[in-house]
Amino acid sequence: MSLRRPPTRVELKADDIIEYEEIMREREIAAADAAAKAGASGGGGASGVNDSAFSSKPGGGGATGATPSTGAKRKATIAERIGAPR
Repeated sequence: MSLRRPPTRVELKADDIIEYEEIMREREIAAADAAAKAGASGGGGASGVNDSAFSSKPGGGGATGATPSTGAKRKATIAERIGAPR
């Protein structure tokens, strides 16, 4: 005999949408600043700027410049955000 519970409901409020749009706007501005800074340095896009935090792709921006410490730092940040023990 198994117990079945009703599905958890998560309600989306107008404040949540506004906060999401503000965060996305800030990320776009930061990405544009990073791109402008990379273009101004004459690097031609390969300036070593780590824009994985602004990537819309799952998994970041690629593993070419990732180091083990970056991965550990990222995991710690995610665990802190969701309140998981380290």
